[in-house]
Amino acid sequence: MQKTTVNKIIVTAKLALGVVLLLSLLLWGDNFKELWKLLKSIKAQDVLMLCIVSLLLNWISCLKWSLFLKERGFHVSQLRLLGLYLVGKFFSNFVPTTVGGDLTRTFLLGRQINSQSQSFASVFLERITGLAALIVMAVFFLLLNPRLMQDPKISISILCFAVGFVLSIALMLNQRMVDWMAARSGKVPFLVVVLEKIKKVQRDILYFKGKYQLLTKALVYSFIFHMVSCLNVYVACLAVGVFPSFLDIAVVTPVILLLNILPVSPNNIGWWEWTFSFLLVEAGAGRTEGLAVGLILRAITLLFSVAGGVIFLFEKNRKGESAAGQACRVDS
Repeated sequence: MQKTTVNKIIVTAKLALGVVLLLSLLLWGDNFKELWKLLKSIKAQDVLMLCIVSLLLNWISCLKWSLFLKERGFHVSQLRLLGLYLVGKFFSNFVPTTVGGDLTRTFLLGRQINSQSQSFASVFLERITGLAALIVMAVFFLLLNPRLMQDPKISISILCFAVGFVLSIALMLNQRMVDWMAARSGKVPFLVVVLEKIKKVQRDILYFKGKYQLLTKALVYSFIFHMVSCLNVYVACLAVGVFPSFLDIAVVTPVILLLNILPVSPNNIGWWEWTFSFLLVEAGAGRTEGLAVGLILRAITLLFSVAGGVIFLFEKNRKGESAAGQACRVDS
């Protein structure tokens, strides 16, 4: 069986799984009827507030992204980065997790600054510092909430992701392992080329090793981002008539976000709603209310991703440093 056929089968299976998960939530008991009542009760000002918070989240991410670019001498306007970020969200609709979106913005930015490896390094570090802060925050708020700490699905999930994160970073940035693989790749041209690209990306990422002030600033942005993410979920809960403790939301939200790193289905359709439906119960919401929160937040994300799709349609053929004057390289 050809590789493309296998990939199509996997994608179709994941999509089917996501649809089944979503339909099971909608058709469970009177969920659909109750959900419709909840969604009809949402006010316009609630939607506006959620849009403002979502825009703030995207803006904070771009501020952090720009830190790594400026350190390497690339000055890209905040609006340009925001546009690329939204384009990434658009492409994330068609693949599991955010990987597809990240690769898209990596390519577009890399074409603009004439360096795909440095573009990848900036996106990687923007994501990885966010994940590190998310895990630290999850552990911190879990320790402040003994009731949820006793819930195995919460505490074990956080522990597994923390251990997996440390091991993954250790493997990805292990230069000796890549050198060992390169030495044993023999004369296979494809492997030689791939490993050389990996080594180049590693060097661009490890350039930031020891730059503690920069990394600390990036982590501060990440903590702010995740606190605003908790606020986003909290506001969505209020919109459907749920009034949870913010501390409970601060524990549950990181777990939901961590679980949605798993590539369950395209754009994690079904899985995103499932995690909200079952985990917001720990914050005092009903399953239908949790589902409503998940659907509202997905709708807001889709709205921004549509904006990203429009931006992509008007994306100019940007090449090198002269791309509309939005990126310039400053020799250090």
